Amino acid sequence: MKATLNMKSESTLHKMPIPNLASAGAEEDISLLTLWHNVQSHARLFAGVAAGIATLALLYVLVASPVYKAEALIQVDEQQGSALGALSDVASALSLNKPIDGELDIVASRAVLEQAINATQARTAISVANRIPVLGRLYGRYATPPGGLADPPLGLSGFAWGGERLELAAFDVPRALFGEKFRLHVQPGNRWTLVDRDDMTVASGGVGQRVDFTVQTDYGPGKGSIEVRMLRGRPGTSFKLVEASLQDTIEGISKRLKVEETTKDSSMIALSFKNTDPELAASFTNEVARAYVALNIRHRAEQSRLSLQFLSRKLPAFRQELEQSEDRLNAYRIRTKTIDVEAQTEALLTRAVDLTKQKTLVDLNLQATREQFRAGHPAVQTLQAQDAALDQALHGIDKEVQALPSTQQDYLRLARDVAVDTQLYTALVANAQQLEVAEAGTTGNVSIIDFAVPPESADWPKVPIVIAGGVLGGLLIAFVVVQALAAMKDALSDPLEVERVAQVPIYAVVPSSPAELEIARDRSKTGKRVMALLAGTDASDPSVEALRSLRTTLKFALLGKEGGSILFTGPTQGVGKTFVAANFAYLLAMKGLRVLLIDADMRRSGLKRYFSLAPAHLGLANVLADNTALDKAVIKTGFDGLEFLPAGGNLPPNPGELLERPAFAALLKDAEAHYDYVIVDSPPVLPVSDAVTVSQVCSAVFVVSRAEVTSRHQLIETMNRFNQFGIKVAGQVFNGFHATRYDYGYGYRYARQG
Repeated sequence: MKATLNMKSESTLHKMPIPNLASAGAEEDISLLTLWHNVQSHARLFAGVAAGIATLALLYVLVASPVYKAEALIQVDEQQGSALGALSDVASALSLNKPIDGELDIVASRAVLEQAINATQARTAISVANRIPVLGRLYGRYATPPGGLADPPLGLSGFAWGGERLELAAFDVPRALFGEKFRLHVQPGNRWTLVDRDDMTVASGGVGQRVDFTVQTDYGPGKGSIEVRMLRGRPGTSFKLVEASLQDTIEGISKRLKVEETTKDSSMIALSFKNTDPELAASFTNEVARAYVALNIRHRAEQSRLSLQFLSRKLPAFRQELEQSEDRLNAYRIRTKTIDVEAQTEALLTRAVDLTKQKTLVDLNLQATREQFRAGHPAVQTLQAQDAALDQALHGIDKEVQALPSTQQDYLRLARDVAVDTQLYTALVANAQQLEVAEAGTTGNVSIIDFAVPPESADWPKVPIVIAGGVLGGLLIAFVVVQALAAMKDALSDPLEVERVAQVPIYAVVPSSPAELEIARDRSKTGKRVMALLAGTDASDPSVEALRSLRTTLKFALLGKEGGSILFTGPTQGVGKTFVAANFAYLLAMKGLRVLLIDADMRRSGLKRYFSLAPAHLGLANVLADNTALDKAVIKTGFDGLEFLPAGGNLPPNPGELLERPAFAALLKDAEAHYDYVIVDSPPVLPVSDAVTVSQVCSAVFVVSRAEVTSRHQLIETMNRFNQFGIKVAGQVFNGFHATRYDYGYGYRYARQG
């Protein structure tokens, strides 16, 4: 009556080509759905990482020292000269304007920054020493009144709680102590004491008092001085003072100083400086602006002085040249009795005088420029080009002069010399007088439009940006973490992916069952020995429906035959093979079939939790080792048609050897003769070889894998184990699937609602 399938004789079920499963899942399309599924699979981790980083961003906003930015605005007037207005051509040529980019470099130059550093004592880093880290700064930020001190909470007046301030008019220590810590302690009566790195008092005094002191260094005693300009703090407050070298200070300040043109060709310079002290930020910004203006005035005054020196050297020679030209012209007139010239000659004379004057001015400017700049400087090259153009124009005049009668030629040359020398000498005398006044009245061509004021709000941290960055960054990092974790786990999650990797069809996709989890929790809480079968308590559960579909399609897996022994195994422990075997056996029995459920996992029996067993019950181990009769070891389950052969009360030390005995094959043959179906729950494949041994005598083998637990490599290795022994896996069961994470959710909702 039974169609028993002997797997040794049915080579069509056992023998199959061994595919290259190592490459079956090597190439996988990573879709957005897969990425989203990974997030859902690690939802708690994702939420934890994202929330953690967002919380860190919030804490950063609360505890980070606020950074303030002070801003000033400077105008550069490239056309402005001295206070008397525009000078002559010579003075204008000597006052060469710099491009705005050059002015930006000057503002950030060492010469300017050094003056600002000295004016603000920026070389000395000042901080409150007896403030509780984080908590004290956070309390002071919100509890400090304007211009006052924060009240100490809980009477803890020994700490600084906010509003403490120290300004120094001077603080100098030996170079050997640069970078070393000094402490200034506030004393009653607005007085102070200064201690060195060895806690030795080196100076004491009051506000506004300059004190010289001697301090010990590694190279012997050294001299220092200090003057406190302003002191605010309760007695006992301690300030930490650290003086840095000028070079280190300039390098540090340059990173926080920004100089830029407001808009292109606007001649407006925006100057900004960042510091944790808003008052210091404003004062330092203003000192930089003042130092730049003062440097500009000194530079322009120096230009006027050099120009005046140059003209003073040239004026005597020009005066002598003028007198000689006049004498030569008068002598020529007397000798030739020439009084007037023709109109054509007069016009030619005017042109010659004008061009000669221009060339002389250019030559003069070129000489002065060469004293200030190198030969390749753009200003020198420009004047050289102008000089060459004037030479060419004068050459044309000379050709026209040569066409005149000899008398007019001589007169023209002499008259031209007198006219040119007269105009040049007059202009140079006037310019020399103007430069004398300009040297004393130069105001510079830059001015401060807006002075910096202490900012009321911090430039950083910007709360919306930090919080938004923390949230977005947290989401991004959490996303990367869960994707990396999913990649490292290499866990399978999609049924289509499982089929592609194993190259074996899936006959049932069993969704994750909250009801099954509730049954397990109830058993754990109550301490029950027996766990209810889900198929017996909730027949409409989607997991049960999935196993019911396996029951329907079972004949296809058995190549159209009915009955036989069916093995359920999995790559590793915890994939749910025992759950599948027990509930599937129950569903077969509910169809009116006689079913024997065998627990072949004698190492870690899992089926016994579903059935009530006596402490010394017989089982499979007794049948194989002691030749116990099958009917004596089989127990009734209480379900019609379903009987159970447990692993045995006393588990043997060598279960693998027992399963290899011919007695096991004989047992299956005997069971197949008395039951419609024999369901075998075996150990997992990868830890031990028991499953492969049992599979050789079973009619069909089903591999159970679990979503988010079974990895691709585990499934591939499992299939390779069966292939090595020529055993064909009839099908797969994919357990623990989250249907709503993919496009399968509707079917399971329909099954539940139906």
